[in-house]
Amino acid sequence: MAVSAIGKRQLNSAKTRDKLIDAAVSLYGNSSMDAVSLREIAVEAGQKNPNALQYHFGDRDGLLQAIIDKHSAQIGLLRDAYIRDTQEKKWSPGEAAARCLVMPIVDYMESNGDGVNFVRLVSQIAAVYQNGTASGPAGGVHFPRTKSLEAVFNRALVAVSSREARRRIYLVVTITFHTLADIYRTSQQTPTSPVANRKLMVDQLICLLESFFSAPPRQVR
Repeated sequence: MAVSAIGKRQLNSAKTRDKLIDAAVSLYGNSSMDAVSLREIAVEAGQKNPNALQYHFGDRDGLLQAIIDKHSAQIGLLRDAYIRDTQEKKWSPGEAAARCLVMPIVDYMESNGDGVNFVRLVSQIAAVYQNGTASGPAGGVHFPRTKSLEAVFNRALVAVSSREARRRIYLVVTITFHTLADIYRTSQQTPTSPVANRKLMVDQLICLLESFFSAPPRQVR
C-alpha cells in the first residue's frame, strides 16, 4: 500500500525532529547549552532552513523537553528490571533506591552512543533549571515522574519528613548525573583507564547515595 502524501510528510517531520534532537545532544554534551546556538544545531542536523528547530520545538526549552522525553523513556525501560529486583534481592531500602536510580543510567550510557552526552546535558539542566527547595523545576522543562521509582525512594526515606525527602531526592538525582558525567568524561579522556576503574567509581557512587538515603533526619537549627 502506497504511503499517502500526509503520511510521508509526517514521516519526514519525525525524522527531522530526531536529527535535531541527536544533533543537540551531541553539541550540548560536548560543549554547553550556553555555548551552542539553535542555528548551529540546525546546521549540524543538516537542515537548510535555519528556522527548522523553532518550527519543530518552539524554543530551546521545547527542544530540551523533547530530548528528556526521548532518553528518559528508554532509561525507564531499563529501570523496570531493577525495580523488579528490589522484590527478590536482599538490598536494604537505601541500597535499593541508589541502585534503581544509578544502574539504569549506567546501562544506558554503556549501550547507547548518545547516552554519555545525554547525561552530561542533564547535569547542565539540573544546575540551570532546578534548586533544592522548589517542588519542581523552573522554566519550561520538567522530568517525567515515575511512580514505581518514587515508591522505592519513599521506602528508603520513610523516616524523614516529606519536605526533607524532596530535598534529598533532588540532591541524589543531581549528584548522580554530575558524578556519572565526570566519571565517563575522565574515562574517555584517559583511554588507558580500564573499565574496571569506572565500575569501581560507580560502585562508590552507589555506596554514597545509599548512606544519604539511609541517614537519620536532620535537626535544622
